[in-house]
Amino acid sequence: MQTGEELSDKITPRLGGGISTAKTGAAASAPFRLAAVVAAWLVPGAGHLILGRYWRGLLFLVLITGSFLFGLSLHGRVYWPAADSTSMFRVDLISVLWSFAQFGAGSCYLLAQALGLGLIPQPEAPTYEYGNTFMFLAGLLNYLLIMDAFDIAAGRKR
Repeated sequence: MQTGEELSDKITPRLGGGISTAKTGAAASAPFRLAAVVAAWLVPGAGHLILGRYWRGLLFLVLITGSFLFGLSLHGRVYWPAADSTSMFRVDLISVLWSFAQFGAGSCYLLAQALGLGLIPQPEAPTYEYGNTFMFLAGLLNYLLIMDAFDIAAGRKR
């Protein structure tokens, strides 16, 4: 069995590089990491902006916010956990999962809830399912970006 270093030494000549400590940044303080994570959730891309990754942050802001708004424009529904008296959990588990997925979009989700956008389901609209999918995608992608911002702030990634 080979160690990671031995394997890296074999792969490095072929790929022209390897994993080194020079590719990771310095770790930020715990309060700064927390601020980056909260900002990354609240405003998609803001965590990367705080960390100095400006182009990446702007790209993520446009991508996540645009996907959520595009989903709303396609008559997507903004979900909230629904009560279900027939379930042993007393809540519809699918609506919990869908709500969790959309909740990842942060302020997009919160503003849509506050303004009452997408609260009335429109399954008769031919684009309803596409709209839902774009909104789920926006939230789930933002969860990945939150973890990416944390890894950068923790010094594990550049």
